[in-house]
Amino acid sequence: MSAAPTAPTLPRQVTDLQQQYLPATLPAVQHPGAPVPQPFAPDDYLGYISDVSSHPGGIYYSVVNGFTDLRDNHPDTIAANLDTVVEINNTASPGRIASAQADARVDDGDMLDNFADAFGSVLAPHLRQAIAENRLPKTRALLDSGYLSRAQGPAASTLVEKEIFDNPRPFEVAPERIVHHNDAGDSTGTDYYELGGSASFPSGHTNQAVLVTTLLATVVPELAPQLLARGSDAGESRVVMGVHYPLDVIGGRMTGVAAAADRWNDPKMRDALTRAGNELRAELEWRTGEPLADTVTAQTAYRSDADAAQTYADQGTYGLSAVYGDAPMIVPQAAPDLLINRFPDLTYAQRAAVLRATALPAGSPLDDQGPDGSWQRLNLAAASAAQVSTGAGVLTVNGVAA
Repeated sequence: MSAAPTAPTLPRQVTDLQQQYLPATLPAVQHPGAPVPQPFAPDDYLGYISDVSSHPGGIYYSVVNGFTDLRDNHPDTIAANLDTVVEINNTASPGRIASAQADARVDDGDMLDNFADAFGSVLAPHLRQAIAENRLPKTRALLDSGYLSRAQGPAASTLVEKEIFDNPRPFEVAPERIVHHNDAGDSTGTDYYELGGSASFPSGHTNQAVLVTTLLATVVPELAPQLLARGSDAGESRVVMGVHYPLDVIGGRMTGVAAAADRWNDPKMRDALTRAGNELRAELEWRTGEPLADTVTAQTAYRSDADAAQTYADQGTYGLSAVYGDAPMIVPQAAPDLLINRFPDLTYAQRAAVLRATALPAGSPLDDQGPDGSWQRLNLAAASAAQVSTGAGVLTVNGVAA
């Protein structure tokens, strides 16, 4: 009797590419009584209107075009921009440098594993195990397949904006002032400062990290402040490395949030993200044996809600002085629905009021005071952490009428 045929072994490079760019195609480990992972159908990869930005020209230039005014008319701000990156880069602790290096490595895959710390002390190990067992095909197809992540795509890239602004990076402008934090333990020999002359503004790494964490925050609102802070921290990592200025990562955060809002306001993409969120929630609740909210309350958080809101605020300005005057906060039209799962009983107008009530002060660099609204002033972490009441027909946010 002949031996049963064995399945061919794929070449190592093929499985590595699958793991990096097509993790949803890998077979899942199955467990008795556990949710059964179900990848998206082929049709779920097609037909998204949000593949093109809702902003003029189909890109996100208009979100951050205030950079031109800063560069042309505010030399003190540009000088402070350089001084700030030098200070952060030169004084970063070894631990902060290591985390910045880790953040630098995940633009082409494994971002969800790297950002798992935002899920907290109990949930993070469970999330990493679920990823290792290929049990989150929907979540990873949308958000964790490197450059092939379906919820990212060309509309979320900053390549065109970089070409328009053509701003040199800090380690090119002031090479004697920037410390190169290359990773001696990186077996690939990656040089984080070999960037092919690519421009700095806005930061693509920040855009990508913020897009992913903002969308995760919409579908896992119990962890929204922590996820939002983690994405913003990934932006700060670019400043720690000395490859971006504060204004670059502020701009990258703005385009990342705007891209997330486009994705979430696309009905077909919202449905796909919701299904991915349900997959993630079901997996974590099966692993912990309790509702997600209960675990979130009991575990040690990545940051407290208050600390997450403060971090998000601090990294919205990096201490750069205001250059414009006071002005009312105009909430961008696409932004309020990012809070719809956090505040499902509020109207669109009430969610906009929460964003106004928690916004950063007016006048900072990149604050757009025109009719389209200010993406720079949004503090989504503070909005997500806000205590909101509608008693007696009055909306109050953190105890203040909004």
